[in-house]
Formats: sequence, structure tokens, C-alpha cells
Amino acid sequence: MLSINADQIQQQTLPHSPQIIFQTADHNNSTANLDDPVVISLQLGDLLVKKVLLDLGSSADVLFYSTFQKMKLSSNILQPSTGDLVGFLGERVSVMGSVWLQTTLGKFPSSKTSDIQYLVVDCFSPYNLILDQPFLNRFVAIVSTIHLCVKFPLQDNTIVAIHSDAREVRECYNNSLKRPNRNTMFTTSAT
Repeated sequence: MLSINADQIQQQTLPHSPQIIFQTADHNNSTANLDDPVVISLQLGDLLVKKVLLDLGSSADVLFYSTFQKMKLSSNILQPSTGDLVGFLGERVSVMGSVWLQTTLGKFPSSKTSDIQYLVVDCFSPYNLILDQPFLNRFVAIVSTIHLCVKFPLQDNTIVAIHSDAREVRECYNNSLKRPNRNTMFTTSAT
């Protein structure tokens, strides 16, 4: 189980960032369903990774082992990590380990790069990554589910918007219906 003792909590200062505002114009009119999740693409190292879910309700950034393998990463780079991730229905998935990967949000020159620690789990998911509070906080990124996009500031205080990919959302949804076993898919919550 992942847990944090009160003496392990460090006080964090808020990063300085410009005001991020969402307006009607930020909504991508080609997206029909406002209840869809926000699914984007980003870059891990030199690889473009699609089907990345931005999940606002969890506290772990998750890389699925199937994606880890497709990236041709060696299991030797996995750092030991113990504990379980708990899914929406209470199902538990053991953490195989963690890995730090250079992660780029946006497209050059409107991009930001940071090292992110991912928990690696081996279970079915229609997504390649699930990014949560640690990722969003590191990038000072704000997700608007009604606008189906994420915005984040660059060093020069320019605000960048990335819109959810409606086609990828539909594909992920359809793949979730084909899952092999109802108890092997989850959304994350660290315990």
C-alpha cells in the first residue's frame, strides 16, 4: 500500500503562473459530447504517445506495462516500488515499479518538458497513460472538462491549449467495451 506519513509531507510553494482563462472560443466545435474525457497525445522521450487520459480524480501518474513494452524500454530501468493502485470499483493492481521519463506537453516551440515519475502497472486499459495531479501540478496545467482541453503556461508566460482528440476518445471507449475481464481494468487511485 502506498501511504504518506504526516512527517513526510513537505510544504510546497505555489509556482508563479499567469492567469489561465477558458472562454467559449476554447471549445472545439467538432466535439459533440461534452461528457467525454480529456484524451491527448504527448511525447515521452522521442516517442509520440497517443491515448493519454487526463484524470483529475487521482494522485498517481500511470504508465501501463503494455505501453512500456511498446516503447522498447528495458525492465532494468524500473525502480522498486511497492503497493497497489485501487480502481473505481475497489479492484487492486500491484505496482511493478516506477520509472522517470522525460515528458513533453505540446508541440515545439509551444511545448514544455519535465521529468515525470510513472508508476508501471500490468493490467488492461484502453489508454496508454493516465496522468493525474503530479503531472498536472508539475506542468502547472489546468484541465477544463467542459472545453475538453488543457492549458498550461510556457516560460515566457504564453498560454498553450491542447484539445482532446475526439477520435481517440471514441477508440478508447470502444476498446474499453472489448476488455477481457471486467475486474482487470481500472482508473487510478493510489493507496
